[in-house]
Amino acid sequence: MASKVKKPKLPNHAKCHVRSGDKVVLLTGPKAVRGKTGTVIKVFPRLQRAIVEGECAQFDTKHVKANPQAGVEGGRIRRLRPVHVSNLALLDPTTNKPTRVRHERSESGSVRVAKKSGHKFAAGTTGTAG
Repeated sequence: MASKVKKPKLPNHAKCHVRSGDKVVLLTGPKAVRGKTGTVIKVFPRLQRAIVEGECAQFDTKHVKANPQAGVEGGRIRRLRPVHVSNLALLDPTTNKPTRVRHERSESGSVRVAKKSGHKFAAGTTGTAG
């Protein structure tokens, strides 16, 4: 018998205010990294998550067992962990503060514009993945 519990479907065309290569500020999280800046490496818009490197990078620790036949050394490995995009704010280069963005249409496509300063961010390609 099939389950009556419906799993929520992920949106096919999720929107995201950050793109790969953007400078961002971490709004929430551990006190050690809250308010710190970093650069977005990769964005997963359907999952609403982004991988960030820099001062505000989030890490997972994986314990790996040694395997001499495969040449794998044992120990703990730190890997970058995706962060939810709602916890990230785009860094405005004119004011050097976190900002919200609005979208404007132009000939070249949709352009992100900082709400307060009016700075236009480059309309590049998004680093998207499943």
